[in-house]
Amino acid sequence: MTERHPEFNKELDRLSFTKTYMDRLITSQETGQESLKKRQEDTLENLSFKDSSLRYQEMLSHANFMKMSKDQLENLKHLRNKPYFARIDFHQKEKPDREIFYIGKTSLFDRETQFPIILDWRSPLSNVYYEGRLGEVSYEALGERYEGDVSLKRQYQIEDGELLDYRDIDLTTKDELLQDSLAQNAEKRLTEIVSTIQEEQNKIIRADLRKPIIVQGAAGSGKTTIALHRISYFLYTMKEIFRPEEMLILAPNRLFIQYISEVLPELGVDRARQTTFTDFVQQATGIHLPVISQHELLMNVVEKSSDHSSIHGARLKGSKAFKAILDRYLQIWKKCYEVESDFKLAGFKIKSAKAINRLFFEEYSYFPYEVRVQKIKAVLQSELRRKKKQILDKIAAKYDEALDDALYGMKDAEKRKIRVSFLITRKEERLDEIKKAARTAVNRFMKKYPKVAVWNIYQQLFEEKMFSKVHAEESYEWEQMRENTRKVHANGKLFAEDLAPLLYLKTFITGLDPDDRAKKVVIDEAQDYSFMEIFSLRKAFQTDLFTIVGDLAQGIYHYRGLDNWETLQNEIFPTANYLTLQKTYRTTIEIMNLANGLLDDMPDALPKAEPVVRHGDVPTFLYRDELRKGNIHQLINDLVRKGMNNFAFVTKTKQEAEQLARELPSFEIMEENADMLGNRVILPAYLAKGLEFDVVFLYCNEHSYEKNELDLKMLYVAMTRPLHRLYMIGRQPDDFLLTDKDGLWTHKCFQIEA
Repeated sequence: MTERHPEFNKELDRLSFTKTYMDRLITSQETGQESLKKRQEDTLENLSFKDSSLRYQEMLSHANFMKMSKDQLENLKHLRNKPYFARIDFHQKEKPDREIFYIGKTSLFDRETQFPIILDWRSPLSNVYYEGRLGEVSYEALGERYEGDVSLKRQYQIEDGELLDYRDIDLTTKDELLQDSLAQNAEKRLTEIVSTIQEEQNKIIRADLRKPIIVQGAAGSGKTTIALHRISYFLYTMKEIFRPEEMLILAPNRLFIQYISEVLPELGVDRARQTTFTDFVQQATGIHLPVISQHELLMNVVEKSSDHSSIHGARLKGSKAFKAILDRYLQIWKKCYEVESDFKLAGFKIKSAKAINRLFFEEYSYFPYEVRVQKIKAVLQSELRRKKKQILDKIAAKYDEALDDALYGMKDAEKRKIRVSFLITRKEERLDEIKKAARTAVNRFMKKYPKVAVWNIYQQLFEEKMFSKVHAEESYEWEQMRENTRKVHANGKLFAEDLAPLLYLKTFITGLDPDDRAKKVVIDEAQDYSFMEIFSLRKAFQTDLFTIVGDLAQGIYHYRGLDNWETLQNEIFPTANYLTLQKTYRTTIEIMNLANGLLDDMPDALPKAEPVVRHGDVPTFLYRDELRKGNIHQLINDLVRKGMNNFAFVTKTKQEAEQLARELPSFEIMEENADMLGNRVILPAYLAKGLEFDVVFLYCNEHSYEKNELDLKMLYVAMTRPLHRLYMIGRQPDDFLLTDKDGLWTHKCFQIEA
């Protein structure tokens, strides 16, 4: 730490007071009142704050008035070691004095005055801290605009409850603070993002919460954590309307869920549901067959073991054309719900077929088919209850009239006796028959409606006769897709691309169960979603509150994913805000310049990431044969001495990853469905998206990268994973398309610094 600021002691006192206040709150929840009183007295006797100590004592004496939930208590304990990270001095117009606000991850108020001891980073006033300027500012809260002057912004370095340093912020020191944060290793950076949110990121977090948002974010731009911060801001702002359990975060894989879980508790988002698209659809539909994932299809293509027919089939199933097929298919199924006969009891019409069909096709048209059926059943039951007495009365009156005729109109006594006896008996029998029939009448009528299971009707779609009805166009690709799908289904499996159509059919036929519904949805790595997948989610949840983040440059599943964001804006979310994050905070200028060079060779014109000013070593190429000399372990040990903790070998194929794992037993191979990430891993490039490591070694053995869209995007993903160092190990530089990138990389032998 450099020379201490003249106000350092005052800041020490303020931190000490805040921790003491938090301790009293914690104690008040965990001990009896007598014990609390004694502890408070002991604490207050030892307070020696220089400023406003009497006021501090008054505030502490009220700490026991607050009752907290268990979650609030645990959060308070967790935050005690770093109660706040920043301060602003704000003088609001029309107020006599400036006020000092300390900003942290949650609010803490003086129980008497309600003045914030800590101001939540999501509050409207905190927004002026992130907007990056001193002087005149304004902010909005509860529909009103407030103006004033920010005379100071200060950021603190607090570790384990101790104040290590702080800096007053202007544009220069703001960059320095960001540099310090980015220089940390991968384990530390994820949980500290809230203190270094940049202005462009802040705009996305606080963008209109009533509209969907689509974010094109470059590799390392922080789009995932910014999306999580947006949920946190959403819950803070809309806490009277939405609960965390009504939020759904769709992550690319289970490992990534584990990876982001480190940041969720501090944001108050940990109770939001976190799952993958595959797991969500299987839960929602109840169809738990093994899934042939997009990773598996991609791996087959990369390792040259596929005829590409499955790839073409995946592209077709994710398209708007396939949605049109499903819509025509649903129309066919909907006609099966048309009834031809009236609902009757004892020959009496209760409700006409025409009226029943009008309920199904018109009045209840906004409900799923099976929900409509249940509502019609309720209507018929109500109508039956209402009309049954009328029918019974009519039948009884008919027999009573016949009895009168027999009693008074028949002169033959013997015949009259037989007739009267018959009518009395028959009347009772007939009334009992009607009562009995009434008990089952509705259920018998409801059998006219089809019994459907989503999985069964989806299978029927691919039968030749049915498919020709909904897709009249003759096409080899479509027919091949149909045949491949039937074969996979016959073997008790699904393609990943079957999940969206199943969800779509489920939405129309039965609807989602209440436990599966969500009011707010976040989709990460959205460039890998197909049109059909995102459309099916939008239809299933019936909400526009989507946060969609991705990077088209990392669209390694381009055969089945999105190649532009306009499709979502035009076809699914016409009111969406579209924003970009082009600054990358993950890696160094030297590494990003090399990765950006790959974008020039991609078929689509994609914007290049703009690295923040953080320099490091130029990416280094190493000949593969040197790996076998054992020097790689010396290199890793040297990097550990320099503070690097996380290392990854990234291969092009899974086969290469498995081979390399045999040569490097200290590294573990990462599987597709892993839920933990070690510090030393080997993984294929297509599993690396969203992850970051201090050091990355790209490794090529037999499979070089080529100048096609898939290879370029996989290499781009792999190159943008490291925070600090990038090495490329191969047979020759053009294994990584390096030959025409002079000056952006270097070659060195394994020479370990002393």
